[in-house]
Amino acid sequence: MSIRTPSTTQSRQALLDLERTKERLSLNQTRISSGNRITRPGDDPTAAAAILNFGDSIQANTQFVRQADAAIGFLTSSEDVVASAISSVERLQELTQTGSSSSAAEVDSIRTSLLSLANTQSQGKYLFAGTQTQGTAAHPLPFEDAAAPAGPINYWGNSGSITLSVTGTTTVSTNIPGDTTFFGAGGQGSNTDLFKAVTDLRDGLATNNTALITTASANLKNSLDNLIKVRTDLGGRQSGLLDLKDTLSGFNVTLEGLQNTQQDTDYAKAATEYSSDQTIQSASLSVMARTNKTNLFDYLA
Repeated sequence: MSIRTPSTTQSRQALLDLERTKERLSLNQTRISSGNRITRPGDDPTAAAAILNFGDSIQANTQFVRQADAAIGFLTSSEDVVASAISSVERLQELTQTGSSSSAAEVDSIRTSLLSLANTQSQGKYLFAGTQTQGTAAHPLPFEDAAAPAGPINYWGNSGSITLSVTGTTTVSTNIPGDTTFFGAGGQGSNTDLFKAVTDLRDGLATNNTALITTASANLKNSLDNLIKVRTDLGGRQSGLLDLKDTLSGFNVTLEGLQNTQQDTDYAKAATEYSSDQTIQSASLSVMARTNKTNLFDYLA
């Protein structure tokens, strides 16, 4: 009679198989408890790389959305100021029709209000100073009355554009310089200079100078046209940024879905594999226990 006893090789292989089963049990247990199919890059290198790429894109898009929000805030504040300036100019146009010297005081009040609007700050920055948003030691305000209360209004900002990246390849200007807004295309002292038109109107009303009032009225129309153009520009930029935000947010929803597809645990599959490996582990342990108890006396009994 031949006696067969388990070989060292067979025992070693059985132990290796049991160890692999235990690793699969541990992995699926982690997947089920964490909800993540991939707990380490080695679980699925290709999927792990895709998840990382999706995450990088989502993070970049989220940052662009934040920057778009900041740009929209600055543009909205600027548009609100311009809208107020438009209302003031419309009132000034009404006053050109009165021809009354008593209206000169109201014109002065509106002039002061317009100067204040031109020096409006948002988020600690002057809206209409170009890139000189903090002012300077010599000229802390972008617009100053050279001879208060009714001298020429000087502009100490610049014509610089403040740009902000809103995608990897797209930038948007978040400001319109003060000279463009309040002096118009002709520049300071021209027939598009809002402050000059206001001062001329006040002087014309105060002295009953019909010709000066007529000139001021025409120049106020030029200034109003310019302000409406500026407001339209600001509104268009905001609209474009809002559309971009919607697009980026939509991209992120799609990317998050793809990321979850790669990352999320398939609970039904994980549970089935876990149950199967439990059965295999129990069977393996049972077989090994019986095998290890087999010896020569078992065969002689």
